[in-house]
Amino acid sequence: MSDGIRRIDLVRHGESTWNSVRRVQGNHGEVHLSELGRAQAGLLGERLRSMEFSRVYCSSAERAEETARIALGDDYPIEFIDELREISFGEWEGLLVSEIKERYPGELELWFRSPSKVAIEGAEPFMEFHERASRTVDGIIESSEGDILIVSHGGIICAWLTHILGMSPDDIWSFSLPNTSLTTVMIDFRPRLRLLGDVSHLDGKMLGFDGMPSPVEK
Repeated sequence: MSDGIRRIDLVRHGESTWNSVRRVQGNHGEVHLSELGRAQAGLLGERLRSMEFSRVYCSSAERAEETARIALGDDYPIEFIDELREISFGEWEGLLVSEIKERYPGELELWFRSPSKVAIEGAEPFMEFHERASRTVDGIIESSEGDILIVSHGGIICAWLTHILGMSPDDIWSFSLPNTSLTTVMIDFRPRLRLLGDVSHLDGKMLGFDGMPSPVEK
C-alpha cells in the first residue's frame, strides 16, 4: 500500500464445535473447529493467498489458531497474542444459549442491547474487555508497519470497530460477523471502514450461523 496508507484485515475464526450448537465459549481456549469450520478456513485461505501481509497476529485460543493454520499453512509466521482472546463469560461459558435464557431470564437479551449493564458472575467486566480489545488492536497497529492480518473473535473485532468509529461500547453488537468473515479497515488520515463481515469466499451452504453469537428473539 503506497502513500503511507495501510490495510488492516481482521478475520473472525471459523465455526467451532460449540458455535454449531449455540454453546457459549467466550475465553474458553480448548474448543476446536467443527468440520464446517475447517472447510470455511480452507476457503478463507484461498482468498488470503492472493493478499500480502507484513505480519500476521492471532488470538491464542485454539479455534483461532486452527483457523489461521488451515488458512495460511503450518509454516506461515504467526504471532499469537493472549490479549486477542474473546471476552470471558464466566459462569455462562459452556452453557447453551437456551440454558442461559432459562436460568437467567432477560439477561441475554439485555447483553445484546446494553452489555455494559450486565454483570455475569466470574466474567470479565464488559467495559474492561472493551478497553482491552481497543488497546490491543491499537497497539498492534502502532508497533507494526505495512498491511497486517489479525485473526481473532467477533467480540474483539466488534469492540475495536466501535472504538475507531466513535460509537458507544454498548453498540458492539451492531455488526454481523459470520465465521471466517473478513473486515478491512484502511489506516489513512483516520481509520476508514472499507469492508465489513465479508464472506464472499463462502457459498450459502458454507455460511453457517450468521452473526454474533445468537439472535435475540423478539
